[in-house]
Amino acid sequence: MIGKGKADSRLATIPQVLEILDARQEAGGELGYEQELTHTYAKMFAKIDAKEAEKMKKEIVELGISEKTAVKIIEIMPSDIIQLRQTVIIEKKSVDEEILLKVMEVVSRYRGK
Repeated sequence: MIGKGKADSRLATIPQVLEILDARQEAGGELGYEQELTHTYAKMFAKIDAKEAEKMKKEIVELGISEKTAVKIIEIMPSDIIQLRQTVIIEKKSVDEEILLKVMEVVSRYRGK
């Protein structure tokens, strides 16, 4: 990737990264060293599939959480409200307890699938 320009930049969850790299491999493309490491990491830590991750991100953003924080929540899939509070600290603003509980409901629903 040295010397190549950046095509586009957007936030992607680990499951989305895995889907992108899988598609590239299936199309006969060879993964570079960094991409291979990323692919291995994504396979180990993707907890849901890419379509579910996108739906989950949309639901969390609709609750008033930023996209960046929603992506982190999806990557971590907090198991309790304490972990969720530690994750939403990147918001740099206080998040109501009611919203946190709704986010936990979303996380719990997707974790169970």
